[in-house]
Amino acid sequence: MANTLSSAILSLDTAQEDCAVALFRDGRLLARRVEHVGSRHAERILSMLDEVLEEAKAEKREIGLVAFGAGPGSFTGLRVACGVAQGVAWALHVDTAPVSNLEALALDEAEERKLPAGTVVAVMNDARMSELYAGVYRTGAPGERLERLAGPELVKPEGAAEYVRSSGASIVTGSGPSVYPQAFAGIEAALVAVRLRSAPEAIARIGAMLAKEGATVPPEDASPVYVRNRVALTSAERARGERL
Repeated sequence: MANTLSSAILSLDTAQEDCAVALFRDGRLLARRVEHVGSRHAERILSMLDEVLEEAKAEKREIGLVAFGAGPGSFTGLRVACGVAQGVAWALHVDTAPVSNLEALALDEAEERKLPAGTVVAVMNDARMSELYAGVYRTGAPGERLERLAGPELVKPEGAAEYVRSSGASIVTGSGPSVYPQAFAGIEAALVAVRLRSAPEAIARIGAMLAKEGATVPPEDASPVYVRNRVALTSAERARGERL
């Protein structure tokens, strides 16, 4: 295996409607692409990978770890990122780092706002089907992983405000507040910060933390995180335009 602490880290994310690819080395962003593609992740991700490598003037053999957003997210999207991560890692004989998308958003929020240690962050992403993917994290010292307090789990929009209040979170982030604004309108104790974009930088940083902990996995052991058990829609649900 390559030395993942000195080699480049490739990060991939297709958990929701963004397709994201980024390349890091020694904590420094070399190149990134984030595009809103809807469900066309499989069409764009390999081209974006090539574009990122070209911009960074890097070669695939320099990659020492492949970190990817493992979910929760759409069934199809999660399989795309996981499958590409496995293929690249297998070809290069390197490990993968499955990273929670909720943790990545919480870390991105914490770093952007320079939140002090001990701050509780709730992440609530649109899960479609009138549900939210939810998780709660507590910040630590700079450079440390966030502590997971709850989730990942599914929450109905009508229960979102109570979920945030009971978690003790002082900030709630993710795409949920944008999709279900009324569900978050009554939250007074927490700052509501909408985040719609993927956070490949945070996925890479968590991947580096996992490498330091010796918690990366070989590609054959990488897998997505599915919170919802349903894998298909009824004919009526498809007719209404609903998606898993």
